[in-house]
Amino acid sequence: MDISKDRLKNSPKEIRSKTTGDKKVGILFSGGTDSTYAAWTQIPKFDKIYLITFVRHGFRNPTNVEEAVYRLRKAATDKDIIHEFVDFEDIYQKITPHEEKWQVQKEVLQQQIGPLWEDRHGVKKGREAYVKKRNKLFMANECLQCKIAMHIAAIKYCLERKIFNLCDGSNEEQLDDGTQIEDVKMVASEIFRHLGINYYSPIFNSHPDERCKALYEAGITDHRDHKRLEKTHQIPSRQIQCTIPSAALWTVCIFRWLVYDGQSCGEYIEMCRQYYTQEMEKGLYMFNLI
Repeated sequence: MDISKDRLKNSPKEIRSKTTGDKKVGILFSGGTDSTYAAWTQIPKFDKIYLITFVRHGFRNPTNVEEAVYRLRKAATDKDIIHEFVDFEDIYQKITPHEEKWQVQKEVLQQQIGPLWEDRHGVKKGREAYVKKRNKLFMANECLQCKIAMHIAAIKYCLERKIFNLCDGSNEEQLDDGTQIEDVKMVASEIFRHLGINYYSPIFNSHPDERCKALYEAGITDHRDHKRLEKTHQIPSRQIQCTIPSAALWTVCIFRWLVYDGQSCGEYIEMCRQYYTQEMEKGLYMFNLI
């Protein structure tokens, strides 16, 4: 899909000519610094703000987000800020390739398969064997699979409530989460657009220091370096916690086995783009959204 990269940074705009959704926005809201800052940047532009916290099996401490919700409401008393939890377990279970993923996880844990950099780009054992191993390891991409289910749930949520603007706190810092890669986000934006939803990432190119500074100065956080303190457990977390073992295995181990240089990174990005496109289309058909 040919989409301008500027779409990621564009201000929200009307997509449907006849809608009352112009004054409403949905935020994919985890309670962390990034999604909180994304919400903060959008509050001045809308009258009704939906903070949507997605939950499923393995997501723990959802009440962590309540402090961030409270602070946003306190800082913007003139706006209607709604917070809702949305369970997307059913969607995740139906669209995730459990057997393929479980097979590669077992092989990794039993040390029957190793990192791609042991045979860089198939120089020793051949490119075909390399690609087969690469594709197999990619199927353990828990974060991408989870986010695809979340995006389907988000589309369903927005269409039911006539919300035609939706954003998230995606940034350039999390390559292991395939949906936060710019190429994938452009595809996502196009898919959402076809369904009448303007999906964008307003803080995509912002620096972490900028986010922390803005939230601190607005009184939404109590520390200039809130994100670092939260990550090092020096202050209570405001973020819903993912404790899914397969996510940790993917992020800490398998992702690093797949992406080890510029070429492997480029291949990984293209695989994420293709997989996201394919699985989103399948999932949207499955749940009668297209």
